[in-house]
Amino acid sequence: MLLLGNDIVDVNQAGMREKSKDTRFMQRVFTAAEQDCINTADNPALTLWIFWAAKESAFKLVSKMCGPPVFSHPKFEVSAFRQTAASSFKAEVVYRNHSFSTLITHTKGYIHAVGGNLPADAWPQFLMISDVREIAPSVHAAWQNKAVWHKAFTPAELESIHHATSALVRFFCKKSIAAALKIRTSQLQIIRPVEKKRPQPPFVLCNDRPCNIDISLSHHGSWLGWCFNAGNRKKMATSV
Repeated sequence: MLLLGNDIVDVNQAGMREKSKDTRFMQRVFTAAEQDCINTADNPALTLWIFWAAKESAFKLVSKMCGPPVFSHPKFEVSAFRQTAASSFKAEVVYRNHSFSTLITHTKGYIHAVGGNLPADAWPQFLMISDVREIAPSVHAAWQNKAVWHKAFTPAELESIHHATSALVRFFCKKSIAAALKIRTSQLQIIRPVEKKRPQPPFVLCNDRPCNIDISLSHHGSWLGWCFNAGNRKKMATSV
């Protein structure tokens, strides 16, 4: 099964463009080879946050495969980094004996990384969809009202929702899944359990039952990012 992890970075947040000059931050997050790559890049800030997003997406994958590890950024090492188009990059992220393919897109507003536990050239055989959405201040303000949450989510879902942005990314991810599968949003729940006081990766219930839909959620600043895989395209086609 294709498992996914994603991360989004709002590049217009205060201080983002100068972070490569923060020596303590650079040494804490990046390996020596990564630091050299960032510092010699034509756009150090862009390269820095691409590497960051790739590492974060890989961490989410490892959390699903092995349980959430203690997150030490340098242990997730970006390798084989290359630009594939004007606004697209590809990287491999290595963690211990695991290697994850990561596809990254960037605009003037955000960097979005999507990683998978299978090589990227295998992804087209799966119903894998990723998307981003910018949240207007008025929408964010409206979702500060928890009464809105109670209309959109079940009590089980509400247990893991603590602020407007986490509510919004779940809301739009469920809409995206429902549209792709041609089902009602009300048939879906996104649950994030807690074990030993540690949040676990979120998973999807369909009609109150576990299903084979893998999801990943992220948010930063004004941006939401999500992706999901609903299974093998060929198997789904033959089962209809």
